[in-house]
Amino acid sequence: MAPVWSPSGDKIAVTTDNYTGILVANADGTALTELTSDRGAGYKMAWSVDGKQIMGRCVAINGSSVKREMKAWNVADGKVSTVKTSRSVPSWSTSNTVYDIMANDAAGATEKIAALKTYAGLMVINPALSPDGRKVAFQIPGKGVMVINADGSGLTRVCPGSHPAWLPDSKSLIVTRVKDDGQRFTSSDIYAIDIETRHENLLTGSTDVIPLTPAVSPDGKRVAFENAIDACIYVINLKY
Repeated sequence: MAPVWSPSGDKIAVTTDNYTGILVANADGTALTELTSDRGAGYKMAWSVDGKQIMGRCVAINGSSVKREMKAWNVADGKVSTVKTSRSVPSWSTSNTVYDIMANDAAGATEKIAALKTYAGLMVINPALSPDGRKVAFQIPGKGVMVINADGSGLTRVCPGSHPAWLPDSKSLIVTRVKDDGQRFTSSDIYAIDIETRHENLLTGSTDVIPLTPAVSPDGKRVAFENAIDACIYVINLKY
């Protein structure tokens, strides 16, 4: 589940149920290798800019005690090191933008970001920083996908959907629209959305998959996603 492309687009990192562990494979699915089986390591895992390491937050439970520790694994040999950071989710960035507030305080972001006061008390989830660093797409459950400037200005509601992921032009988003019966996912589709014109392209209309957690390759030519039906990772090739 939850695929994440490497910066070069030649590998994909994935995790398993409850974000347990991190596994890395070539983009064609070959050479699947487990970096770690640590609990929670796959939640918001982040590749380093050079693609040599992956950072993850591990959770160790001992009775009533919970210990969280940020670690980084070398993709080549699996060697692990502890990362000193005050952030609650993995990040190689030291910036302090709206994205960082959303990523590190999902429950409190609507109180801390002035433009989101209207949604006070609601969660802000799945924030995604645009490739040019100027915008943040995010989801408020029940309210859909929104975009805001990285400085906290210019809030816009874009469309219904979840798990926004940017295309390289920083003008278009990939989103999913998922339905469930209260116990399981019953259907889902992936759309490409122009955030300015709101023009939509349905990418999965003739398939029998239930796509979740889409991730766009760095070159914008592929979208990886997990399929809720068989718990496998699939890739769509995009044409422009």
